[in-house]
Amino acid sequence: MAEMISIPGGLKAKKTGKSGYSPACGNEWVWGICEKPKIIFFPIIFLILASFPLFASENEQSTPFFQAREKQPYHLSIGAILFDQNGYIACHHFKEILGHKDIYILMRESMENNETPLMTLHRGLKEEFGATAYPIAFLGCLSGYLPDVRLPFEKTTLYIACQLINWNPENRDAEDPEACSTIEWLEPDALIALMEKQGVRFQHRIDADESEMIKRALPYIQQVNDK
Repeated sequence: MAEMISIPGGLKAKKTGKSGYSPACGNEWVWGICEKPKIIFFPIIFLILASFPLFASENEQSTPFFQAREKQPYHLSIGAILFDQNGYIACHHFKEILGHKDIYILMRESMENNETPLMTLHRGLKEEFGATAYPIAFLGCLSGYLPDVRLPFEKTTLYIACQLINWNPENRDAEDPEACSTIEWLEPDALIALMEKQGVRFQHRIDADESEMIKRALPYIQQVNDK
């Protein structure tokens, strides 16, 4: 086809000198001939690669990449607002832990090497609750400084709303730190109230009050209940 050059008001062919607009090329998008694939496919390839887990080297696999340590005081966890067909939300209830009574928390799982956020989500649901669920929506995060006596660090938790598929509490991981909790299913408003009071008790911990994440999950819970 004739090569076209740009001129005000349209295109002009180099060989014929005629004005007009270029028709579709028979080799358009053909790799090795047309330049377009190199431009349009790069972002797609980048996004695909970015979605893969972090592949740590053999020497790095023993070092928790996303977990806080002295040289890296930053921690990443995945949280879940897990709700059932009745709109009730699952939470841990610790009657007493570390000298504190009646502590309520949602599922929060630390990311491990070679995991994506969704991989951590499914592992955490299984280990902490003995549950499987369908991810519905990403709700944002809670992030803040935790003044831990052993290691002060900055913690970020990404929260995902999830609809329950199956729950077998006997399948919880007995070695998991949360294994001593009682799993309770509470109405959203009741859990929000408990979280807000808890936030007042522990104002130094950003993750003591997870009520905002529950509020963000309410529209998705309502959508499922309306079906």
